[in-house]
Amino acid sequence: MGNLKTFDVCERSVITPRILYLITRAVRGGAQSHVLDLAFAMQQNFEVAVAIGEDDFLSKACRERNILVHVLPHLQREIRPIADLRALWEICELIRGFQPDLIHAHTSKAGFLGRLAGHMLHVPSLYTVHGGQFGRPEVSRTWRFLGSPCERIAANWCERLITVCHEGARLARCCRIGGPYKIVTIHNGIKDSPDRANLTSDHPPVITMVARFCEQKDHNVLLRAIANLSPGPRLRLVGDGPLRAASEELARQLDILSRVEFMGDRDDIAFLLASSDVFVLATNFEMLPISILEAMRAGLPVIASRVGGVGELVVDGETGLLVPSGSVAALSEALASVMENFDLRVKLGRAGRQRFEERFLLEHQVERTRSLYLEVLAKCDKVRSGVNSLGAPETIGRIS
Repeated sequence: MGNLKTFDVCERSVITPRILYLITRAVRGGAQSHVLDLAFAMQQNFEVAVAIGEDDFLSKACRERNILVHVLPHLQREIRPIADLRALWEICELIRGFQPDLIHAHTSKAGFLGRLAGHMLHVPSLYTVHGGQFGRPEVSRTWRFLGSPCERIAANWCERLITVCHEGARLARCCRIGGPYKIVTIHNGIKDSPDRANLTSDHPPVITMVARFCEQKDHNVLLRAIANLSPGPRLRLVGDGPLRAASEELARQLDILSRVEFMGDRDDIAFLLASSDVFVLATNFEMLPISILEAMRAGLPVIASRVGGVGELVVDGETGLLVPSGSVAALSEALASVMENFDLRVKLGRAGRQRFEERFLLEHQVERTRSLYLEVLAKCDKVRSGVNSLGAPETIGRIS
């Protein structure tokens, strides 16, 4: 289980609350970046640890930031009863060792097992919904049968269900998951960056999409839309994943491979977006994608599929253009309109940057989440003698 950091309660009169973040996968993605930003920011007021089912981007990034991290080898995305029972045991052992005052679980499998473990060991928990798994037609047959019932059960084990957009809250209510009092919407936020797009009209626009090559995203629609445009723009696809080879083959078949750059995973997203002219997210389903926030931060016009909570980020016609998911024709038309109109690109990009500053800075998300932590800790009688000057409980109960 790794080296668990333990403390003697009697050593000090004020004990900082402990938060355990739990997520299934560690690959580079929006949910992982969300957990990383939260865990790093919350270190100012809490002792934090992150538990993950694999060693990849998130675990390495946590170690670089001196965040305590634990890899739980049996915590996997797939439904495998024996492995899932072992993962539950690993989570329980970690809880007994780290003794968190609050569990904050993310993504479906970690969300279910983490809430169950917290319920069994009497540790309050929160669960953040990232992928819009309930009410979504694209999920697997197994999840359609098991997902919503499991989520309804697990909602009874946690104190709050956090959705990253209002659409997620609506889906939860439609699927009767958690009572209205349990559902809280906290929009995603990201930290600011000095990297800004320098939009000019002296070169053909560079179009960038940042996304994993997986079933959720729709790279193929974007490639077909690019093939419809003449003269063709340069397209940069940032990310990796199981469907990358298939997209590369499609680019060859469409005879556009010479103007499409497959860039793989990158850790310089802010720089890449600053050297772009247009951002595109072609996708089948989303809640509140971090990649669009990164594009708005850079001051880029955004063209995106009208799915999930994307409309809560992109104001159609004001900060970007929204198109029906899966429509090559609509995406081609939107791309053509921003390629041919430099003034429109500038207008949309500036408005997107202003909207980012007003609504989606990381500080907003962190403060709302921190307040929720303290509210839940107080509600669960974790606060026994008031709140100190930082707003953190002064004495915290530990698992016996």
